Amino acid sequence: MSTTSTTGLPQDWAYSPSIDLELKQYTLLGYLQRVERRFGERKLYPHLEQIRTHVTDLLHLQRRKEDLALSFGGPLVGFDPSTGNTIRARPQEPTVLNVIDEIIRFAVPGLQRMHELGIDLRSEMLRHLRSFHIGVQPLHVTEGWLLLRSGHEARVYAYSIPIVQDKSTASCHRNVLTRYHGTYSLSLSTTFDHVKADLVRLYPAMPNPATFAVETDMELPCIETYMPLAKRLVHAHVMAQA
Repeated sequence: MSTTSTTGLPQDWAYSPSIDLELKQYTLLGYLQRVERRFGERKLYPHLEQIRTHVTDLLHLQRRKEDLALSFGGPLVGFDPSTGNTIRARPQEPTVLNVIDEIIRFAVPGLQRMHELGIDLRSEMLRHLRSFHIGVQPLHVTEGWLLLRSGHEARVYAYSIPIVQDKSTASCHRNVLTRYHGTYSLSLSTTFDHVKADLVRLYPAMPNPATFAVETDMELPCIETYMPLAKRLVHAHVMAQA
């Protein structure tokens, strides 16, 4: 079963359910227009990551198709004088595979341009974000609190960064996991330091938790942009401490 993104493009859109170049072009252009509208609304995720995945999948499909074609020997056309190996013509590909080639050639540049637009937007937004830690930072920073400020409110999230073992590559990678805790109204008497002190009072098992705050002077959608960018900043800081 194909996986469809929130913008309506299935993961296997290039070769399922039918192979029709004009239909695939129409499908892709509609998808790119929807993503561009999301970017115009400053909604980067999950669309930015989905575009990258689509490009990776198409290039992988192209390589697999080429490898498959080379595995079938075509007619003998000569010998390599330097090695003595036979040289065979590339076998004739079925029409449907030729159409997939056309789809890939059409789709990859458009997807890459949209991905570059998203990367540029992300870089611009990151310039409007300021991240800093609250109080004395402990040695253990892979879990703690993340405070997202919007105006006079600070949304509080518990965060953790577990190590995930990738069995296929025998490598490790990390992802920031968050859980919403509550919201504080900030004022002259209720600062980030006061929020941290209150969290320590409520959770005495963590007497000095790692606490990060992120602020921005832009209006950003919390789920689609603000939180993912804040996680990116926290992840970069934690990795720098590793």
